[in-house]
Amino acid sequence: MKNNLISAILALYVVVGTWKGYVALFDQGAGEPKQIFPCPVEALPESDQQALENGIIVRNQRDLQQLLEDYLS
Repeated sequence: MKNNLISAILALYVVVGTWKGYVALFDQGAGEPKQIFPCPVEALPESDQQALENGIIVRNQRDLQQLLEDYLS
């Protein structure tokens, strides 16, 4: 089930970024997130905060899973 959800999310590509101070997942070109995670951006290292502010493009399931595990654990 989890892999099917991630596959559906990645139909095109997604961007991991920030929304109101939290890590969020956006569809390509979307102005509002499709999912917001309970991870405050300010709790992350400065380099990660900057990368999220710029938006991290994710093009496959493995990369999305790894990125979310890194930020949410």
